[in-house]
Amino acid sequence: MDGQPATRTTSAGAVQPLSLGGISGFAAGFTRGALTERSLGPDVAGRTLAEALGTPDAEMVRVNQVHGRLILSFEAPARKRGHTLLGKGDGLLTRQPNVLLLVASADCVPVVLADPVTGWIAGVHAGWRGTAARVLDAALDALAARGVRPENLLAAFGPSISRDRYEVGPEVVAALHDAYRGLDVPAEATRGTRGDRDAVDIAAFNAAALRARGVRADRITASGLCTASTRDLPSWRRDGPDTGRILTGIVRRS
Repeated sequence: MDGQPATRTTSAGAVQPLSLGGISGFAAGFTRGALTERSLGPDVAGRTLAEALGTPDAEMVRVNQVHGRLILSFEAPARKRGHTLLGKGDGLLTRQPNVLLLVASADCVPVVLADPVTGWIAGVHAGWRGTAARVLDAALDALAARGVRPENLLAAFGPSISRDRYEVGPEVVAALHDAYRGLDVPAEATRGTRGDRDAVDIAAFNAAALRARGVRADRITASGLCTASTRDLPSWRRDGPDTGRILTGIVRRS
């Protein structure tokens, strides 16, 4: 997976780009530091992310995330500096230029997708429940229905909790193993810890889903950052439910 471009510090906080394989016409990144604080809110943080990605007037589009597999599509032309909440879901996609798709997370796995052939982009929120529900497959199905071929896709993973900081019970491991039976999930994606507990790498299951659908491994990149181990990133496991949220976004430039 590719190394990452340098973090850009803004007056409000920091934005780190995500690699999309050097393909022009798209940009992706995520917020750090003060831009993840609850007091700041998604409007300010999202607008700062849009500016850092070179699309200051982009319309910001979000969903009310519910840890499921529903994917919503934004079809309207972008409004200058607009902000739309589409509804309940855990993925969103668009082909419209100057629309910044936003995913909020604080340990869950944010994934952005881009197809340089058709212009479609997507943002997906994958916690363990969404991962067990194969939310990325739902996103790939929605893109395929719009003419996107998986071998053309670029995928980038934002920060999420790493395996060794995410201990779960047997019901989580069973749900994941059942959902991904037959897929090439690395054996080290789960590791026994104590009693019936396991440490789990949720991102590894999602990466396996992409590869199984035909997304090329050399077109999948990751931030390499663990939310629980990186002090300027919020972590629900480390800080509790009142922690802030990372905003991970992708935009197709005009």
